[in-house]
Amino acid sequence: MPFIHYDEAKRAASDVARRWVEQDPRIERLLLVADLFGKLRLAVWGPVAVLDERRADFDRQLAKGSGAWWTGEMLAVNDTGDTDRQLWETAWNEGRRDGGAERLRILARHRTRTAWFVDVAEPPWKAPEGGPPIVVFYSFKGGLGRSTTLASFAIQRARAGDRVCVVDFDLDAPGIGRLLAADDKGAASPWGVVDFLVECGQGELPLADYHHSCGRVAGAGQITVFPAGKLDANYSDKLARIDLEERPAARGSALTRLLEGIRTEVAPRWILLDARTGVSEPAGQLLSGIAHLHVLFGTTSEQSWQGLSTVVDRLGRQRILDGRSQAEVVLVQAMVPRSTEAARRAEEAFATRAQGVFTDLYYAEAPDDPTDEGFWDVRDLESEDAPHAPVTLAYDEKLADIRDIADVADPLCETKEYVTLAARIATRFEKEADE
Repeated sequence: MPFIHYDEAKRAASDVARRWVEQDPRIERLLLVADLFGKLRLAVWGPVAVLDERRADFDRQLAKGSGAWWTGEMLAVNDTGDTDRQLWETAWNEGRRDGGAERLRILARHRTRTAWFVDVAEPPWKAPEGGPPIVVFYSFKGGLGRSTTLASFAIQRARAGDRVCVVDFDLDAPGIGRLLAADDKGAASPWGVVDFLVECGQGELPLADYHHSCGRVAGAGQITVFPAGKLDANYSDKLARIDLEERPAARGSALTRLLEGIRTEVAPRWILLDARTGVSEPAGQLLSGIAHLHVLFGTTSEQSWQGLSTVVDRLGRQRILDGRSQAEVVLVQAMVPRSTEAARRAEEAFATRAQGVFTDLYYAEAPDDPTDEGFWDVRDLESEDAPHAPVTLAYDEKLADIRDIADVADPLCETKEYVTLAARIATRFEKEADE
């Protein structure tokens, strides 16, 4: 018998479960569970006789499709006690909805990176009415100019008179805190985000200890910077003490407390979060629904699109399946060649791929009621400022090695591409305020 890989086993089990609930209306609900080791089991709601009747056939199909991953365990939830039924109701509510069958959900247990699988329903406040917009800058791969672009937006908004707060949540490879340093020598706060996360359970924290000001490029406004922390011999020790596996749905999370403190004490017009790349724990928290807007960076490479597709699916289709509107997105095509012809080809390829990915994984189907505007849907494909319509940023070798942000502050504020992106971000919240 050929070896069956985990994803093959899970897909086969999902297919069998989907057919079963579609064919047998007596089944009220069906939960497919993959435990910490990837082993598969079932919980069935409905008359106990239904499971007894189908158990042997169902076990045979699953054993064939899922091999050693199938445990053979099928539980009739209606035949358990009140306590167990409550536990299974909780498990059902935690399960992911299946797009093909309303009565089927799939629950996967995980050892790490739990923030990628548990979503916050909404940001901690409404923006801009209840507080500053929380904007996350994320790229699946590094080296795309994400931090530089965040700095550009911060400087532009500060020079327009806004108070801007920048938070370095790229904890494994921090940079924005030094990029937006307090002076030309790279001075920064001796404590930062890592210190706050370690110390937040030790009483009332003096928030001013964890940030510095980058006033020399801020013009009439203000840029307050929370660096990741001081990169000395103690940094890795403190980083290793942070529990980034905490469930982001808990409003008392350390990240939420930091954001609430910033809103209250710093009182900025914007909160900008620089995210870790890849499928990391910090990125999982920032992409869990805590932000009002997600600025996603990508290139034409297949690797970039594989990572972006995972994020777009989480921010789009998965939320639609849960009955929630999509999380807001601005898409950036980074590292576009300077050559006119090469740029044209790259932009066309990226735009085409973006439309396909967002159509499949982000946009809802057109509603029956044409006045229903609760979701981004396929009618928005023609809009120039829709989530899939990218803002392009060309590669600029002058920005590859920035020694002092003051040296490039003017180009970052005046270059058309950066101005266009800043306007796209700001306009999202101007529209919300008007409404």
